[in-house]
Amino acid sequence: MADERKAYSRYIFNRGLATLWKGDPATPGALYRSIVLTSADFNSTAAVFQVLELEGAGNGVENGKFAGPQGEPNILFDQDFEGMDDAAKQFNVLVKEAESQGFKMMTFWDQIDFEEKLKASRA
Repeated sequence: MADERKAYSRYIFNRGLATLWKGDPATPGALYRSIVLTSADFNSTAAVFQVLELEGAGNGVENGKFAGPQGEPNILFDQDFEGMDDAAKQFNVLVKEAESQGFKMMTFWDQIDFEEKLKASRA
């Protein structure tokens, strides 16, 4: 399977990141979408930008830690854009699409709840 693509960011500088969950991240099988906006140029808005969207499932929590993803995530979107404006527009479109499909960003209170579940899972 030499043609199989790996999910990775081509550029070093992360200019945007949104991770949304469908379900409780502490529960095995909860789906996530990560949408990233990267660039090889630290301070330019006219550079080339990558917008990458991944979807996968989490393993929940084990022994006080997030157990990571279940295998490799699927690549839903991966494209380069000339200039930050077009890339940022696409980034926002992907976030809104994920939200319309039931994915949501973790709130501060969600994070507190997740931290409590981590503590409770310690052996």
